[in-house]
Amino acid sequence: MYYLLLILIYIAFISLGLPDSVLGAAWPSMYRSFGVPEGSAGIITMLMYSGTMISSMASDWVIRKLGTGYVLVLSVALTAITMLGFSMAENFTMLCLIALPYGLGGGCVDASLNNYVATHYKARHMNFLHCFWGIGTIISPLVMGAFIENGGVWTQGYRAIAIFQFILVAVLLFSVPLWKRESNEHQEEKSPVSFRKLISMPGVKASLTAFFSYCALETTMGLWTSTYLSEVKGIDLAMATKCGMLFYIGIASGRFISGLISEKLGDMKLIGIGISVTILSLCALLIPGTGGPMLYSLIILAGMGCGPIFPSMVHNSPEISGPDGSQMLIGFQLAMASAGSITIPALFGIIVNRISIALMPCFSLIFALILLTMVLKISRRH
Repeated sequence: MYYLLLILIYIAFISLGLPDSVLGAAWPSMYRSFGVPEGSAGIITMLMYSGTMISSMASDWVIRKLGTGYVLVLSVALTAITMLGFSMAENFTMLCLIALPYGLGGGCVDASLNNYVATHYKARHMNFLHCFWGIGTIISPLVMGAFIENGGVWTQGYRAIAIFQFILVAVLLFSVPLWKRESNEHQEEKSPVSFRKLISMPGVKASLTAFFSYCALETTMGLWTSTYLSEVKGIDLAMATKCGMLFYIGIASGRFISGLISEKLGDMKLIGIGISVTILSLCALLIPGTGGPMLYSLIILAGMGCGPIFPSMVHNSPEISGPDGSQMLIGFQLAMASAGSITIPALFGIIVNRISIALMPCFSLIFALILLTMVLKISRRH
């Protein structure tokens, strides 16, 4: 059962990755079809991650009431329904209305699976699992790009990904008894801590800020890279849509490599190496005239640097809070991650509309430096 659940978690992480990159890949086509400013993607992202933030904060209570199995099935089902809704949206307002429940689907399942892996499996599995999330983020731009390149429209890409999610719902439905059995075996292991006690623990506040900063960086890069390549570097629209996945290829590659070496280096060293690579890559992107293979390589390298950061921070969470507080801490970490994904890409959307999308590397660099500062604080306390 140990390995069967692990396989299901791997599949679920692919599902979590599919919706996270598809908006950025499709947006160069979407904003033109709806006749809205290109910076309006920030509004959609803000609504999506508002839903994720709400469900992440409620995850500890919801999981205790329903159990991980039912949370997993319901969350993926909600994501599938809303992705299908995106494909049927007739205007930008309808897109906005669908975006909030779209985000609700991801928060609880993300928190529950991350906590389960952090407390039951070794660090290499956390990195490999998030590598599978990266595979999901690579697949969706490829699917979207294929439809757009072959004369289709972005709605067909969303519909195809929704079908995959519905198939996954059917598979996960049969796994509910396995999760119930696992829950019964471990139900006496933990007693929840209060939020007041949790927030007073050394390193918790720095950890929450680190999650905010990391996801501000990742979501900004993931959402705006395709548009940056199209508008600033003059790359063909269909090619820019596909090249948007380069950042996520880097993330997936970084997580795979980290899974191989995580037990030798440990979480904090991996985080430090990842941040350093990302900062150097973003600095290189600021050099005028960067283009061609060098441009693509730097985007991949920025993703590779980001790769180990999130899973290593999650896996390190029980070290900060102890196993009794890890579910609550990870829920609030993901809520702060969602807050970063809500506010910062939306803020950058305003910058895009009023100044220029050419500022994307510089803007992302600011949050990489904040992240580095927070990680150094955590390292000193632990």
